[in-house]
Amino acid sequence: MSSDPFDLLGLDRASATEADVRRAYAERLKTTRPEDDRAGFMALRAAFEQARENVRWRTEYGEDDPYEDYEEEGAGAAEAAPAPAGDSDELTFAPEPEPDDEPGPQDTDEQTFETRIDRAMDRLVDLLTATGFEPDLKHLKACLDDNDVAGIDEFQTLQWRVRQLLCDRTGYNLDPQEIRRPVWLTLEVFDTLDQHFGWTHQPTTNPFLRRLNDWLSRVRTDIAWYAAPQEARKQALLKDMKSADKEERGSMAWLGAAGGIIGYALFQFFTRNAGG
Repeated sequence: MSSDPFDLLGLDRASATEADVRRAYAERLKTTRPEDDRAGFMALRAAFEQARENVRWRTEYGEDDPYEDYEEEGAGAAEAAPAPAGDSDELTFAPEPEPDDEPGPQDTDEQTFETRIDRAMDRLVDLLTATGFEPDLKHLKACLDDNDVAGIDEFQTLQWRVRQLLCDRTGYNLDPQEIRRPVWLTLEVFDTLDQHFGWTHQPTTNPFLRRLNDWLSRVRTDIAWYAAPQEARKQALLKDMKSADKEERGSMAWLGAAGGIIGYALFQFFTRNAGG
């Protein structure tokens, strides 16, 4: 099975719209439920998020997004999802409703879900960035634990969106990449978010997610460094310099010893030849 999220959803990468992605996801969700197949559901949800992000990127920038190397680097998490039971070789989907059509029950459920996620993200973004200072950690935890986003599906979606927010605000999308430290993203705030969503400890075979998680690990190290007391940073720098100096002196000693051995061998060679 292909690791491309569009293949898993039965869509054409070049022409699929966001509405197509939502409809394909809703159709497959009928046969891939978290209570029956957790791994398959997580893979389906990941494919939905990735495909939707791809469509939004293409709509905004007029080109494909970083998922284009998805299949080249290895199998992604989407491979874990089984094909929904009863699908034929050629998948068919209900036509997109006209603007004046009434939405069906599944469309209404998806819209309600998206509305709840959008509200949760708006609250998080406001809490994190509105004041320009470190947000209150109690309010942050309460926002993350809100009942509106307590389900598995909600958790997966919010995990994806908050990770995208942090990556964007810390310089992942810059060219070249450069770590930035927003004033509100303190070590305590980062760890609160990371402990809830588990990015830096998340096992994944998806190369794109792995790059995002590795980036956040680098960001965490950078924030921790600048959050440390100045004296501790000074001691760490001195320790690194001593270690580097020790390695350099060790290398020079080996070079000196090697040079001495070679010089002695040459001396013996020329002495024997001169005596003969």
